[in-house]
Amino acid sequence: MKIFKSAAGVACLTGLNLALTLTAEAQFRWWSRPEARPNLVERLADLEQYSTLVEAVTAAGLENALAEIGQATIFAPTNEAFAKIPADSLSALLADEAALTNLLTYHVVPGRAFSSFSLNNRSLTALNDGELKISTIWQRSFWWWSSTIKVNESTVVDPDRRASNGIIHGIDTVLDPNFTAPKSILELAQGNESLSTLALLVEEAGFARALDSEYLDLTVFAPTNEAFAKLPPAVLEAVRSDRELLRFVLKNHILRGSVERIELTTGAVRTIGRTSLDVVVGEEAVTVGPATVVSADVRASNGVVHMIDEVLVPEILETLIGVIESRENLATFRAALDIAGYTAFFDRESRFFKWTFFAPNNDAFEAIPADSLAALLDDKRALRQVLLRHVAFGRITSDQLSENGLVRTLNGRLMVEFADDRVTFNGAPLVEADVKASNGIIHIVGALIPETLPTNEKGG
Repeated sequence: MKIFKSAAGVACLTGLNLALTLTAEAQFRWWSRPEARPNLVERLADLEQYSTLVEAVTAAGLENALAEIGQATIFAPTNEAFAKIPADSLSALLADEAALTNLLTYHVVPGRAFSSFSLNNRSLTALNDGELKISTIWQRSFWWWSSTIKVNESTVVDPDRRASNGIIHGIDTVLDPNFTAPKSILELAQGNESLSTLALLVEEAGFARALDSEYLDLTVFAPTNEAFAKLPPAVLEAVRSDRELLRFVLKNHILRGSVERIELTTGAVRTIGRTSLDVVVGEEAVTVGPATVVSADVRASNGVVHMIDEVLVPEILETLIGVIESRENLATFRAALDIAGYTAFFDRESRFFKWTFFAPNNDAFEAIPADSLAALLDDKRALRQVLLRHVAFGRITSDQLSENGLVRTLNGRLMVEFADDRVTFNGAPLVEADVKASNGIIHIVGALIPETLPTNEKGG
């Protein structure tokens, strides 16, 4: 602190302020006065990652034209981009001035310089009159959104390098002047005779705008006309007459994000309809549910299409109560839920609450002496305590159960035991597992589950 009270300290501080002021003024001049910056060619020459591009510009004799152009945007292939071209092809290209000029001028847009913030989704006309397709793909992470800018099929990897007469965006692939902009998913379906039924249903469902949007990135498993023809006419008519059902069926064919054939792996994938599709990647074919992919990787401007030979009709599930009502062997359990006042609660659909029922079948209730069962059904409070011992929060499938594991229910704990090819819960045997419902899952048991754990419970 004392240094600032001395003459030397004041001089030191003054010199520092002057240096900072000069630096700030220099930066201001650089940004506010374009003439203070190097031109496009000089800027590229200063950046090592564009040395191959500078060599190509020189070989084509374009260095003066680009240095003196009024304003322009260059989509500049990096050295790594040129390295993707076979060495002999690149040598031949550098030796052919006409072809090289056509290639390089396809990477330059004359006129206003576009920053990466203003590119968005548009088409631009290059110096050689070719069309560049610009698309911005937005991706959502847990906390924020991020974007990727594509130029045709190349990605901008080094944006917004400023020069006195324009701006440079580094790209990871050399652009092909013969590039034809891909169609949207909707346009692909409309233009493919094998997908005409799908295109019609997309229109009827009100999905045309979404599948034509440049702001979405999707994967569509597209049933062919032959796939739709395999459906019973009554089923297809029922789907078409119910718009919400039609939308649900179509959503069962769509994933978020572009997933190409090589990226598909055996396992479940999640659709935008919140359903799961089982994918099996074999040596000779890829199957999605009951369907086989017959034509993969049809690229679209907003995603990728895989044509399939079956319609992926989603399994339409009843609620827990609906499933129980459909099972005659659960009639007594259904009556007990009704008496306890739980029927309406477990008949509700919910995105957030799922349940697992360990549901005693009719035989389980018949094993109880008649007078004891009557007394239980007459005592609502006691009945609720028993029923809640058979209900766990969350969807717990059989493959999530482990030997000597504990399942916490709404009123107690269940010890899971595997013995002699059977599974028991506190001694009550499992009769049937994994009966699916829209709001949970049911495991049918052959006895009412006792309140106490087996005597061999581990861990106390």
